[in-house]
Amino acid sequence: MRRLALLAILIGGAWTWISRPAAHEAVAGSPAARVGGLAPDFTLPALDDGRPVRLADYRGRVVVINFWATWCPPCRVEMPALQQAQRAMPDAVVLAVNQQEAADAVSRFVREQQLDLPIVLDMTGDVNRLYRVRALPTTYFVDSDGVIRDIVYGGPLTRALIESKVSSMR
Repeated sequence: MRRLALLAILIGGAWTWISRPAAHEAVAGSPAARVGGLAPDFTLPALDDGRPVRLADYRGRVVVINFWATWCPPCRVEMPALQQAQRAMPDAVVLAVNQQEAADAVSRFVREQQLDLPIVLDMTGDVNRLYRVRALPTTYFVDSDGVIRDIVYGGPLTRALIESKVSSMR
């Protein structure tokens, strides 16, 4: 009983510490990533050729920003749905932001899954912090004006849900 009480106190303390406002502040001087606000701009290297990919370059198109990792089971399950949605919606962009994994591990996963959607590497976790990602997968739906219209925490997402959310922003 005492161990259970101690465990509850430790978990509660950890949750309080993690949830404090300072723990989730965006990068200094950057706007918070929230529904109704502008999606904070970022530039990350593309997995395939290392070229810089900037979110602002997609202005004028609906963008689905998916934060994921190869070790995350729901991320692995939803990746085919993201791929299918990307193919079905050529006027929108599904941008998969990998979280701090080695490029070779991500490349292996991409080959195994036969993915061809844009994948960028957040090697430092800066974009993760900028978007206040607390769990994987986390997906932001950004309209053509760059405004965040919805955020989905957890998953896996289905193709139908992705397409429905994108259609509602057109």
